[in-house]
This record gives sequence, C-alpha cells and structure tokens, in this order.
Amino acid sequence: MKTLFIGDLHLKARLILPLVAQVIAEHQIERLVFMGDYCDLHGQTENTKLYAQELLYLQKWQQGQLDAGVEIINLLGNHDIFYLLGVPAEFSVTDRDAFFAVQNFLENFQLQVAYQLDDYLISHAGFNILFDLAPWHLVPLNQASITDHEKELEIFTRAVGPMRGGGDMAGSPVWADFRELELIPNAEIPKQIVGHTPQEVIKFTEHVIGVDTFSVYLDMDSLTYQFIGNGDLLCYEDGRFTVIPTNWQSEATRTALSKLY
Repeated sequence: MKTLFIGDLHLKARLILPLVAQVIAEHQIERLVFMGDYCDLHGQTENTKLYAQELLYLQKWQQGQLDAGVEIINLLGNHDIFYLLGVPAEFSVTDRDAFFAVQNFLENFQLQVAYQLDDYLISHAGFNILFDLAPWHLVPLNQASITDHEKELEIFTRAVGPMRGGGDMAGSPVWADFRELELIPNAEIPKQIVGHTPQEVIKFTEHVIGVDTFSVYLDMDSLTYQFIGNGDLLCYEDGRFTVIPTNWQSEATRTALSKLY
C-alpha cells in the first residue's frame, strides 16, 4: 500500500493539501499519515477566522479522501495536545471561545500518538531513550481515553529538552528534537519517521527520517513568512521510500502567505 507522509500543517492546509491532492492522483496513494500540528502559526494567534477556515477546509478535504477510499492516520502534535487537555499554551489561539472550538474539533479528529508501519514507528516528534512505546499510543484518542491518560499526556506537554528551550533532559514524543533521536536513541525503536523539527529537505539518517518540509518562519523585520522547507513529500511502499517534489516554494505560495499580514 502506497503511504504518503504529510508534515506539520500549522494552519496552511489550504496551501498544502492541493499539492498533496496532485501527488495522490499522480502516484495512486492509498494511505495518508498526517504528522500532527494542524493548528497555530507564529503571528496568527489572534486570527480566529484563519483557524476556522483552515480546520473546516482540512475536515472537508480529508472527508473527500476518505470517501475516495484513501486511509487516513492523524497523529498528535505538541500544538494539538494543549487543546485536547484544555490548557492554552503561549502559541495557542488567544480567543477563549475559539480555543474550545478547536478543542472540540480535535477531540473528534481521531488523533493518535504513534502509528506502526512495518519496521517504522511514526510519531510527531519521536521516541528517545526517555520514553517507551505503550499500547495506547497506537490507538486513536477519544474523550474517554484522553481522561484515562490525562497524566501521561500532561507529562508529554511538560517534557521539553534544552534543544527546544526546555529544562528537561530531553523531549517527549510530541516535543523531542530530531537531534535527540540521534544522540540519545531509543534502542527498542530503531527506525522512526517524524515531523516537528523543520527540515529543508526530507532528512534521512541511519535510524530516523524527518519529513517536516512545509515549515516557514516569520521574519520580524519585514513581517513576511519565509520558506524553511522545500515541500518535498515522502512516499513509502513495500520497504522502499520515494521522495516526491511539490510546487511548494512558488510565487503563488509566497503571495498567499503574504496576505496573512
């Protein structure tokens, strides 16, 4: 089964998913794995209209793919987890009503901590030596399981290593930096695919693959979004990987991003 990994969206679904749709059609993709972080974008925490537009578009787009027979896995990111727990972070939408609207959306979005695909464990940020895989990580969360695992999920929000500005030894599966997976790997999980850490291109190392190539940053001098990643997508089938380019770094994308400011 051809599986496509889609890096962190961060309120850019209307720009990214049309590119993904082209790849699905051209390469007969049968499964999509979204790597988490559907919400929040630097500089847009008060833009409630953007949150509504993006999440509604994402929901409708995914339903269209499901109706067409494409399987979809939605992973849990570090931005998403704060909404599930009902505790705003500094990067969450500031409007209270909008925050809980996002929470309601994500509670029904079938988010899961990790997904096993053949020899590869897939999660938002990855499992380093400090965190082990548990059976509940591989099952979509619902309101009941969020309550049952609230303490563990709270630990996930707090466990942030120094490479991400935190005081812990290393980060949780929603916060770990890519370098942590290389420096302090989890020997029980020798092959991983992750998002979270922005990559200029799909990054392959001996044990970890990073796919967060739709990342941008906000240039505070010009108040414009600048590309970090090139928008490549990673496809997997029968133990083989293929890197598929997209037209992400285009003038059309740049123009659309500029309209956010």
